[in-house]
Amino acid sequence: MSGPASSRFDPETRLRLRRVWLGLLSYLMFLVPMSIAVQAGSSTMGWWGVAGFTSVAVTVNLLALLAIASGWSKRFADPSLLVPQLVAAMLLALAMIHFFEGEARSVLLLLFVAIFFFGLFGLSTRQYLRLTTGTAIGYLAISIWELAGSDAPREAWLVEALRFSALVVITIWMSFIGGYIASIRRRLAAQRDALEKANSKLRELSIRDELTGLYNRRHLTERLEQESERGRRYGQGFSVALIDIDHFKAINDSHGHAVGDEVLVQFAGILRLQARFIDHVGQAPERTLGRFGGEEFMIILPGTSLAGARVCLERMRAAVTQAPFETSAGPVPVTFSAGLAEQRPDEAAEALLQRADEALYRAKEGGRDRLELDPPTQ
Repeated sequence: MSGPASSRFDPETRLRLRRVWLGLLSYLMFLVPMSIAVQAGSSTMGWWGVAGFTSVAVTVNLLALLAIASGWSKRFADPSLLVPQLVAAMLLALAMIHFFEGEARSVLLLLFVAIFFFGLFGLSTRQYLRLTTGTAIGYLAISIWELAGSDAPREAWLVEALRFSALVVITIWMSFIGGYIASIRRRLAAQRDALEKANSKLRELSIRDELTGLYNRRHLTERLEQESERGRRYGQGFSVALIDIDHFKAINDSHGHAVGDEVLVQFAGILRLQARFIDHVGQAPERTLGRFGGEEFMIILPGTSLAGARVCLERMRAAVTQAPFETSAGPVPVTFSAGLAEQRPDEAAEALLQRADEALYRAKEGGRDRLELDPPTQ
């Protein structure tokens, strides 16, 4: 299934649907030898029998397509419905082969081989052997019923014994080979998933600050560029805040860098908690809070005006001021200063960041523990 209709389905569903279409194509391909056998008089099913077989095969596949496309099959352990489809194909093949005789029957035994090939999509060796057992019992029952009811000569029994033994040997070997191939596919899939998870973890580690767990400067710069480009393209503004812990150098000098790290970790935790509300206010697709460097942090607020950003930062400043920063050196009072700026039309990210930095500088010069906006409020 391809085109606009297939775009409605996820990749796994599309793959399952393609397999069902492939199965239907296989059924239709066998119409050629079946038709030749009917024309040659090697089959007693006649053209009505061919039409009936085709109708049943198409109905089975259409039902499978409907179950998979609707999502109904996802309630089962095997959403692809592989085993039910193979069982249905085996029963159809056994019913059809009853109407063929002579060389035509020997040729149509290949239908079972085609059925077993579809097991490569996911059957285990045990499932393969169960299918082999069912096929062998079904073919043996048909052969005994036909020969015993017709007082067939010894040669006919030997021919059927030859066909039966060939069918059993081939399907058993296909069971082990198919199960082995299927196990390789499963291991490769598991390795691919593990590799994707590892790459995702590496990606996450590459954009995180090792100490605080917040986003690092590189990721914040990338996000700032993305938001700036989106703002220029769609006219959706955003605000940026630069935060600096007040007198952080004095904390390091008085208590040591280990205590300074403790303060940074606790400070980041408070910001992370408050950033949930900030993300909600700004309707951001992801958390846009990170450590910009040293004791400096950045918050990007998509879709947030300067006034809205100020409300968010004031709430954060109050949370930091009221929080008890308990360290190995005892409680340490912590406050921060912040500079905020809102993107102007067609403004580059560097210019916006520069204005936020200048506002932060004014906050420090104005006595710290405060916010400054750019442009300044009148």
